[in-house]
Amino acid sequence: MEFGSQVTEFRPAGERSKSNRMNPMPSSRRRALLLDLRFYLPVALALGVTMNALGHLLCLAYFKHWWQVVTCYWGYVVPVALLVRRRSTVDQLGWGIVSMIPLELAGYGLGTSLPCPGNAIEAIFGVRNFSLAMVVICGVLPWVLNGLVGRIAGLPTVGKEAI
Repeated sequence: MEFGSQVTEFRPAGERSKSNRMNPMPSSRRRALLLDLRFYLPVALALGVTMNALGHLLCLAYFKHWWQVVTCYWGYVVPVALLVRRRSTVDQLGWGIVSMIPLELAGYGLGTSLPCPGNAIEAIFGVRNFSLAMVVICGVLPWVLNGLVGRIAGLPTVGKEAI
């Protein structure tokens, strides 16, 4: 038989067997992920509200709208934390910093995240390095989220190290 000449049998969509369907995640892993989200989502929301309030209190930076806490933490920080949660602390911190680059640049570039005028970061590092400093500061968030969830729910969040 020549390359590309393989004949497949046509079946209507309802008659396809389950073994032929693509299943990217087995149901047991999907179920475990959904159970883990019971802990990750409320903890992430509390962390996000706390960080935004801390940004206001210390006059560093804050979100323009209150709902950005939900979209950024649930839509960005939680998925990153879940992807790196079983890696070492160094890996979690490294990937956290790398993953925050587009979020921080987009937030400050679009004006949806606002730095306080004359804040301490600008005073120390200069106006041009503010976004870089915020990437490094916010890069620890996935690691912190994994640590908090690990403490609260007892879920494994770091390879073989203890948090």
